[in-house]
Amino acid sequence: MSDASPSAPITLVLPDGQAIERVRLYERQQLDSRLWMYRIGVPLWQTAVGGGVEPAEYSTWVTAEQLRPLPGVDLGAIPAHPRTRTSAPARWAWLLDGRTHGRPATVHAEGCPSATDRAHPLGTMQALDALARPGTTACTVCDAAEALLPILAHGRNDGPAPGG
Repeated sequence: MSDASPSAPITLVLPDGQAIERVRLYERQQLDSRLWMYRIGVPLWQTAVGGGVEPAEYSTWVTAEQLRPLPGVDLGAIPAHPRTRTSAPARWAWLLDGRTHGRPATVHAEGCPSATDRAHPLGTMQALDALARPGTTACTVCDAAEALLPILAHGRNDGPAPGG
């Protein structure tokens, strides 16, 4: 279900305010923006081959706002990866993973380990256009969400262009 890396229990706060206690926190990673992201594993059930159900773990990255420490739990052994890169990449390049097996399309940064071999390259404007379509998400494993979502939100909050 999970890997052998150090982990600790932590509470996950869902968008509707409900809390799931004792999800597993596996690592912390700092993005270029200095925002920390946290890789967690949520215990769930999945359909087993041949029928029935079996335990499984859904792994995802979340921000600190979605987590609450459990009293008495030491998070000091959880690996932390502060950002050491000080310069921005020379250019942005993006990949679009299309809809497969009921999953929404996802925009990734070029070189993202979560992108599949079915992903195809996009320019920045194409990536923003894809993210504006319902059901398309930006990957949080790479820099796609951090770099593209603020641009997309800024465009939506500015209102009409002067004279428009």
